[in-house]
Amino acid sequence: MSYLVLTRKAGEKITLRAQPGTDPEDLLAQLMLDGITVTVQGIKGSRAHIGVEAPLDLQILRGELEEA
Repeated sequence: MSYLVLTRKAGEKITLRAQPGTDPEDLLAQLMLDGITVTVQGIKGSRAHIGVEAPLDLQILRGELEEA
């Protein structure tokens, strides 16, 4: 499992997707066993600090990186 903390404003995205070359059956087994945990760690002004814990075979991307 990996853990990443991102800061997001209203309307900004976080995308989770399989790493290239990931075996879909292995990823599904990991997800069924461990799932994905999303935690709002705090809010300061208009920004939320969001923690995402997910299997290593998932990419966690900020929306602006996905669109680049």
